[in-house]
Amino acid sequence: MNHGITMKVIAEASGVTQATVSMCLANHPRIPLATRERIQAVARKLGYQPNPYVSTLMRIRRQGRPLTERPGLAIVCAQRTADGWKNHPAATIRHMREGVMERARRRGYRPQEFWLYRDGMSNERFSAMLHARGIHGVLIGPVAEGAAPPALDWQHFAAVSLSVPLPSLTVTTVCNDHYFSSLQAARECHRRGYRRLGLVLRQIHQDRFQGRWRAGALISPEMLPGLTLTPPLFVDDMDDEKQILGWLKRHQPDVVLSPSSEVLHAMLLRRGWRVPEDVGLAWLACTRPGHPCSGIYQNGQLIGATAIDTLISLVERHERGLPEQATTLMIEGKWNEGRTLRPVPA
Repeated sequence: MNHGITMKVIAEASGVTQATVSMCLANHPRIPLATRERIQAVARKLGYQPNPYVSTLMRIRRQGRPLTERPGLAIVCAQRTADGWKNHPAATIRHMREGVMERARRRGYRPQEFWLYRDGMSNERFSAMLHARGIHGVLIGPVAEGAAPPALDWQHFAAVSLSVPLPSLTVTTVCNDHYFSSLQAARECHRRGYRRLGLVLRQIHQDRFQGRWRAGALISPEMLPGLTLTPPLFVDDMDDEKQILGWLKRHQPDVVLSPSSEVLHAMLLRRGWRVPEDVGLAWLACTRPGHPCSGIYQNGQLIGATAIDTLISLVERHERGLPEQATTLMIEGKWNEGRTLRPVPA
């Protein structure tokens, strides 16, 4: 960031007043579009980067209000209900929101929560509302299952999405490295002597994460001597005991990877199976370090905090609109030992 470039420098290079530069950089409609674009081009060439605190201060002074406001960021809930992110059944997704809110405040910003479907408004109206409120940075939370990615008027915003890469959208995304998580879990199972690896996923997760969990399991036999992968099971409902128990008896894996191992564990115990004596379980979405289920702790709070750091970086570089090429930051999971796998042999 070039802090040496001021509006005075831009004004001298452009042959206009500082007031005109200020209005052009703020896209004020009183200045002709051609003039705004010319001044903005000069500012970009000189390397000018606005400071969000200064922008907020100047706006507050113009409005005659006391300086109690911090720069705002829109934290967008894209679930079916207004509190669907805050109260999501998946702990990792709830933890992402907590990481977002805590990091935004720590960085000196004001996180403002909005619901994407508020009052049934369209994405176009939602974008206009945020723009009218002076929002420059937008963090899109995890999108509801089966819903399409938001179609905001991206030109007004720096934007980051908490999601895997979106083929239809070049928005910057932040997520867990699902492929690495699955491969890491397979490695840990292999270390403990397991050789018949099973994988149980909800079909909607297979589609949503574009096969990344399955990909890690598929490659693991090529990297881990003696390991085989039984035919994966994709279900619509993790409570479908008949389908899941039938698959277990038919293919006889000695260990099962799943993002729903907690549900599987309870199901197996009800049916008289012993874990890990009869079958091991490795959870791909462990909710906390120290959880009794062995598996991958994704650390949703770190994922959310990283998303906010990424968004603030875009805001402070004055980058608006969708980039030409998408960028994704993937956070590796950490292994949680738990008690649903055999211990590593001495």
